[in-house]
Amino acid sequence: MGRKRTKLDLSYLPGIALIAVVILGGFIKSIIISFGFYKEIGISEFTTKYYREILTSKGFLNSLFFTFKFAAVSSILAVIIGLFMAYGIYFYKKKSSFSLNIPMIIPHMIVVVILLNLFSEAGLFSRILANIGIIDSPHKFVSLFYTKSAIGIILVYIFKGAPFAAVVFLNGINKIGMEQFSAARNLGATESYAFYHIYYKRVKSSLLKVLLILFTFSMSSYEVPYLIGPTAPRALAVKSYIEFTQNDFIYKPYSLAYNVILGLIGIITVIVFLMLEFKDDEDFI
Repeated sequence: MGRKRTKLDLSYLPGIALIAVVILGGFIKSIIISFGFYKEIGISEFTTKYYREILTSKGFLNSLFFTFKFAAVSSILAVIIGLFMAYGIYFYKKKSSFSLNIPMIIPHMIVVVILLNLFSEAGLFSRILANIGIIDSPHKFVSLFYTKSAIGIILVYIFKGAPFAAVVFLNGINKIGMEQFSAARNLGATESYAFYHIYYKRVKSSLLKVLLILFTFSMSSYEVPYLIGPTAPRALAVKSYIEFTQNDFIYKPYSLAYNVILGLIGIITVIVFLMLEFKDDEDFI
């Protein structure tokens, strides 16, 4: 059994090595260019100018906080919703578990279009509320998009992230099996006790991994905040995209410096999550 597992693990090495080379190669190249070595445009002198200008710029901290806010809030809410979705589907609507795959295969940009058509000031619900007299006009509808609150961005990431989390947790609860829940209830355990001590504690390690995946993805992705985010503050990934798409190559080091900063934030996040994962179960909620 051990040999088979070793052979199976070794079979993954070429693919893992290729992915590592591509990702690390790109990241190292970004670091080199962001420190001033960009021979394609005649820059070949070490400098921290791009980082200094970014870190000391007026809107950097606002952009950092804005990015962290929608990434953290959407990830936490998606995990919580997914946790309850998986539990509910397992006990009450097991046949509908396939429906979780539908939101996952819809691209983020399509979700943005759907939500804009439903919940924007010119969307379906604003017109319905205006027609029945709850609001004076569609423009009086609450602003969910293009605002600092980032509600629209958070909704998109929840719509995409919650089903993903539910699929992971559903796999975990399937491994537990109905027998443990039945035994606990026969011994007088309440629903909340069974939920926490049998279900939650068994999927807790998966919860951290899902939270890490969702947080790092939403923090580094630019499409959604670019489409429905405010013009100020902009998400860090959006700033990187804007700098990268400038006509002049002189802006590319700024874009890659933003990418390196996001990469470092991602590395720090992974370290923090690993520390939480290795802590004793009693020390973590």
